[in-house]
Amino acid sequence: MYLSQSSSLRYSTCGLLYFAQGIPKGLLNIAMPAWLASQGMSASAIASYLAIIVLPWVFKLTTGPLMDRFQFPAMGLRRPWILAAQLGMTLAMCSLVIIDDPLTQFTLLTILAAVVQGFAATQDVAVDGMAIDLVPEQEQGKVNAFMSFGKAIGWASAAAASGVMLSSFGLGLTAVVGASVCSIIFLGFFFVTERKGEKRFPWSAGEHAGSIPEKSSIASLVTSLNDVLWSRTSLTVFLILFFHGLVNGYGDALMPIAAVRLFGLSTAEWSNLVATMGLLGAFVALGLGPFIDKFGVKKMSIITTAVVFAHALILAQTEHLWREETYVLVMLSIWVLLDPVAMVCVISIAMSICAKRVSATQFAVYMSAANLGLSLGSKLFGMVSERWGYSESYLLLALLLFFTLGILFLFNKIPKGF
Repeated sequence: MYLSQSSSLRYSTCGLLYFAQGIPKGLLNIAMPAWLASQGMSASAIASYLAIIVLPWVFKLTTGPLMDRFQFPAMGLRRPWILAAQLGMTLAMCSLVIIDDPLTQFTLLTILAAVVQGFAATQDVAVDGMAIDLVPEQEQGKVNAFMSFGKAIGWASAAAASGVMLSSFGLGLTAVVGASVCSIIFLGFFFVTERKGEKRFPWSAGEHAGSIPEKSSIASLVTSLNDVLWSRTSLTVFLILFFHGLVNGYGDALMPIAAVRLFGLSTAEWSNLVATMGLLGAFVALGLGPFIDKFGVKKMSIITTAVVFAHALILAQTEHLWREETYVLVMLSIWVLLDPVAMVCVISIAMSICAKRVSATQFAVYMSAANLGLSLGSKLFGMVSERWGYSESYLLLALLLFFTLGILFLFNKIPKGF
């Protein structure tokens, strides 16, 4: 059970840890907005909720320097952080049992949801750093596919279960069930180590089996980051991820509200659609990894983004078909399916240029750009929803995708040591 010695173990472990990250997303980001919409919560309030609970993912870049600076190598460079964050996420989800009525306790719900997301974001940084440290470059496309696959399975299954359970049993039991699954993954990760000879538990015998990076001050980490962040390639990647997040955040607010209020779906129907198409999208994303490795991340990203752009533009221009149930279900399904596919591409873009000496911090900066866009995108829909109709809202989504496509053409990968 040593990650450094087994590619299959690396794929499965990273996939399971990303699965755990998907559970809060399925409950808090997918099922909850649809449920709140069905209860009469305003679109702007739901959009604000989504914008706030994404903010911990924006500020996760502050945990990157801490992970690069403070380590317990005897248990692995990233593994102790993963264990701590996974435990925190599990306990924070359990705290949601104190919410009796999400509508009247909306502020408390938002705060607790943000805490859950904070631990999930910390776990995400640690897993990404571990992948960059341990996964050979020729395997990165595949491992990113497995991670996106795992996360898609996580949020799809959690969304489906939560959509039914929220209406039938309330938030408390729904959250406890999700926390129980997270706790199983937490316990299972104790039996995996980064390298042979390392401690499995803090009290076990063992020591770090690889080279221990020289302890660097925060100031020196910032200096090292400056050496890699301000090139043309790095700034282009920053913009790619920001616009990708902007599109996702806008769509995450628009789609469930439109599904419930415009297209007439129930919370359970929306959640089940997300689950079904999310699972299919996860399998598509899983198969995309080898194509990224073969044809290049830029080409595959352009193709994927062009498909999403065409989808949004067609939806905006076909308002006369919105009364057709089959058409609506197909278009909503395509959006959900493409989400994990696009995620594989943008993660691969960011990972492909990270320098190992500051990998956790550098990658966290890029992903924070995506999450800043995610938060602002949700808030943007909340603002335009008060002034525009759904046709104009979908047209703006297409425009954001058009800008993303243009930036992708500017990306040119250069060696990691730049």
